[in-house]
Amino acid sequence: MNDMELHTKNKKMKTTYILGFLTFFILMSCGDKFLSLSPKDTLTEENFYLNESDAQAGLNGAYGMLQREETFSNVRDAADVEWAIAGDMYEMDGSANRIELHTLAFPATNTILRDMYMGAYLGVSRANIVINKVSAMENIAEESKQLILGQAKFLRALFYYRLVTYWGGVPLITEILDASSNLEVSRASAEEVWALIESDLLAAKTALPKTWTGNNVGKATTGSALALLIKAALWQEKYEDVVGYGEELIQLGVHGLVPKFRDVFSEENENNEEILFSTQFRPSQDSEGNNLVKRTAPRGAPSEFTGGAAWSNFVPQQHWVNTFEKDDQGKIKDKRYWDVIIGPGEPHQNMPAFVMPNEVPTGWSKTGYIVTKYWEKPTINNSGINAPIMRFSEALLNYAEALNEIGRTSDAIVQINKVRERAGLDQLSAGLGKEETLDAIFKERRVEFIWEPTGGFSDLNRRGRFIDFIRKERPNINDLNVDQKPWLHTRPIVFPIPREAWDRNKALEQNPNYTF
Repeated sequence: MNDMELHTKNKKMKTTYILGFLTFFILMSCGDKFLSLSPKDTLTEENFYLNESDAQAGLNGAYGMLQREETFSNVRDAADVEWAIAGDMYEMDGSANRIELHTLAFPATNTILRDMYMGAYLGVSRANIVINKVSAMENIAEESKQLILGQAKFLRALFYYRLVTYWGGVPLITEILDASSNLEVSRASAEEVWALIESDLLAAKTALPKTWTGNNVGKATTGSALALLIKAALWQEKYEDVVGYGEELIQLGVHGLVPKFRDVFSEENENNEEILFSTQFRPSQDSEGNNLVKRTAPRGAPSEFTGGAAWSNFVPQQHWVNTFEKDDQGKIKDKRYWDVIIGPGEPHQNMPAFVMPNEVPTGWSKTGYIVTKYWEKPTINNSGINAPIMRFSEALLNYAEALNEIGRTSDAIVQINKVRERAGLDQLSAGLGKEETLDAIFKERRVEFIWEPTGGFSDLNRRGRFIDFIRKERPNINDLNVDQKPWLHTRPIVFPIPREAWDRNKALEQNPNYTF
């Protein structure tokens, strides 16, 4: 039993059915910015969930939660947590809250962690409304009902996945709450949360189609559910299950690696065969666009390249760039670098007229490097490039990790080599040992998924490799006082329950080594 399990043992699941919202999370909200769908937050028994169109609109509202900065796949997940904590990419002119994360301080008052916790529960709440209301509907075709329920259960599992991997056991809410509900909800155990995630995903896997067409492209599919089942089983060290789900995903026959790495992130090529699930964006000045572009493009660069909306505050670090494999002349030979990174003296992949100067101007990038995964052309404030949540390459590496753990190391190397082949790298030897193979998997994740919500802190944390990693890789390790931060020495590392959540729910117990 690990540190997280000790204090969450025997907690209760909350299952009170009342129409409405999780009020204490609404109070924490700084505004509801979702897809432009109607209705938004005016759902009542009298005016909604009367027919299939209502059910679809409610489901779209649950999908819309993914666009928020603090939920699964926007800047806060991919940068502030996954990559800033790992230290490979972070905001070098950061706010106090971002500095706290990068320096591994993790107070319960950190607003980024608070907003992520809140955002995940807002997503859970919207999914719960759909699940409970649609389940009771009679004026809807059974096939449509099951498709809607499958998607809503996938989304609920996705949000709970984030909660349990960052905070451990959390209040397990499966019904609909409003201001009249008892909000003093205790934390469930991590095992109970994982059980709900698995149950939801197995139901989704059965209900969802392999592919969608027309306006439905981009919604959750069988492959989406399988990919998240793989991740959930990997966290629980259920390696035989991971292998089974991995084989099932491959045998679907609809997913694969896009030949050119850069094309994975192209707006014209969005929802390609490699994307298992992503946040759907469209270019706009408001919340429907992907704001990673303005956090990527160099501040102060000519507007014909940036569209005038550029901050360049999240930048990759030199020690991360140094991990790319090089040829005999010392030049980086990994195609992934040349497809999505530019450094001093190097042109933009889609706009060759833009060249990063050898003497990088102030404000453009403090390290001289820019990630261009979400910057492919001059753009308005928010681009239409979708943000990947799960890709087929991740599923292959997760599958490889499980194969390696059950003694099928040579089979694992075959999967790793599929990812390396696209990158133009030499094949790994079939004679690698188990530990060497695991190291190779983590190295591939590190360069494959930079600036995405996977492959950084969470995977290192899952395997108990985080402390060893930062001691080896972070150049400022002596300034971090790692030994004086006991919360870093649990497995898994968990974040503090936010103070504002506890202010509204005194039944919440804090994680070990933190205070409210």
